[in-house]
Amino acid sequence: MSKLLNLVFIGAFLYFVYWMIKRHFKHRQLEAQGIVIQQQGMRPITLFAIVMVACYGAYMLWFFIAA
Repeated sequence: MSKLLNLVFIGAFLYFVYWMIKRHFKHRQLEAQGIVIQQQGMRPITLFAIVMVACYGAYMLWFFIAA
């Protein structure tokens, strides 16, 4: 099970990095056109941290309930 959890974490992390890079280049392209994007809502790293804490909490619950 821990191997699967590691694979899920690595997949989520790689997708997050891909999304951040794609977002960065899109913002640069829009700024080159003169369009300024304002930050709004939660930052992406905050969302990623919330998801990771939720996954860890779910894993801990599963571990203690199954024991």
